[in-house]
Amino acid sequence: MSQSPIPTLVVMARWPASGRCKRRLAVDIGSERAAIVQQRLTAHTFAIAEALTEQGEVDVQVAMSGVSIRSAQRWLPCLPPCTLVDQGRGSLGARMLRQIQHARIGQPNKPVIVIGTDLADLCKSDLLHAIQRLQNQPLVLGPSADGGYWLLGLGSASTQLQLDALFAAMPWGSDKVLEITCARARELGLTPHQLRMKNDIDCLADLSSWQR
Repeated sequence: MSQSPIPTLVVMARWPASGRCKRRLAVDIGSERAAIVQQRLTAHTFAIAEALTEQGEVDVQVAMSGVSIRSAQRWLPCLPPCTLVDQGRGSLGARMLRQIQHARIGQPNKPVIVIGTDLADLCKSDLLHAIQRLQNQPLVLGPSADGGYWLLGLGSASTQLQLDALFAAMPWGSDKVLEITCARARELGLTPHQLRMKNDIDCLADLSSWQR
């Protein structure tokens, strides 16, 4: 029996520069401080990704926005071993779907996990749990306290699905994202496995629980 391919961990990252990230947070604490928060969150996410790469649990694809890939390459010493790509244009859903498709080039049954860089309490165990569940689940979601999700995982069985249904015309940033995603998944015959709830760092109130 051939061994299943290891998952690709897609990290959707935004360049942590003042005025280019964390705009909701910047309204309360200023653009420079918001960029520092983004930089710390991104570095934490990359450290988790690198640790999993070293253990052979994932390969990593970092999808950047807010900067050209040529400029982002100057940041390589801070990146985990990865494939560095541009997120491209379009809605968040279009950009996520594009990265999933890129990760599966030549390996259509490859499991893919998509995360952002907004979790101060992201742990290796969170991603290991998702990897384990994807061995026999086609869809894994990590619910966020704001009604969205912090992780989306697609197993090998998802390759035959019309995945654009999970992303198209989604009210991104609203408190209905998880609810709509689960409803659309059920229409595709899927019952998503949900991980534990987490809280993204998006606004001032979210910082209260983060030990700075």
